[in-house]
Parts: sequence; C-alpha cells; structure tokens
Amino acid sequence: MNTEISWDPARMEFKPVTMTVVHDGGMSFSATTSTGLTIPIDAHVHLGGKGKIPNPIDYLFASLGGCIGIKILLDLGDKGLAPELLKIETNAIRKQDLPATFESVHHIITLTGAFSDEIISDTLEKTMKLLCPIAAIFGETAKMTWEYRIL
Repeated sequence: MNTEISWDPARMEFKPVTMTVVHDGGMSFSATTSTGLTIPIDAHVHLGGKGKIPNPIDYLFASLGGCIGIKILLDLGDKGLAPELLKIETNAIRKQDLPATFESVHHIITLTGAFSDEIISDTLEKTMKLLCPIAAIFGETAKMTWEYRIL
C-alpha cells in the first residue's frame, strides 16, 4: 500500500490535541476542546451513570465511525465521487480480562452510488490503515475487519 498522500498540507492532521475534562458531580464530566466546544460525559449505567448522555466507550466508537466516514468521503471526493448514502455499522467484542480493550472490531460500510469494487476496496484499505488515525490505533490493538455493501 502506498503511504504517499497527495493532499493539501492544510488537510493533514499533525497538530497537537488538547482537551480539559472537569468533574461535574456524580459520575458526570464535561470535556472542553481547544476550540471551546463542550462534550458531556457520563459513566455507563452499571458504573453509576444515569444513562442520559454518552459514556466514554460510546464516544470512542462514535469517534471511530465518524473518522472512518470523513476519510471515506475525502478519499472518494478526491476521485470525483460522492455517495448518496454512507453508513458505518460497528460491532466490537471486548476482551474478558483487564484491561477490557477489544479483541475484534468489525465494520459494515454501506454505500449507495456508482462505485466499482476496486475503488471502494482501495478507499477502505487506505482509510482503515492510513487515513483515519483512530482506525489505525484500533488496528494496532484489536483484530479489525471490514466489509462493504454497494447498493
């Protein structure tokens, strides 16, 4: 796989990440990004959370799916293509010991549009292993697989 990316340097993601997390009481927290956005966080219900806002694992997988989706759109856009529908479903199995990271993570990517198998296969391979840093991290710690469906 070619690791050269012909993107404009402005699209590269080499800036440091800063985040501040503050305890709000109970099992709730607020994370504030470097741009001032606030993200509410709660513990999972079985850990004392109220179940009304996402827990850290929810955010982790939302970030993973969002990163994959963004990078798919960017790569297809560079090829002059845009899906009418893009859906990423993720199923993950946790390890049964500590740390309870993930044994496997499987994605089902559904697209609607006139795409060849070759183009989608190439885009997904690059997205999962090179373009999406969150997917690359998961790929280092778990068996990560994917499949796609073109409707």
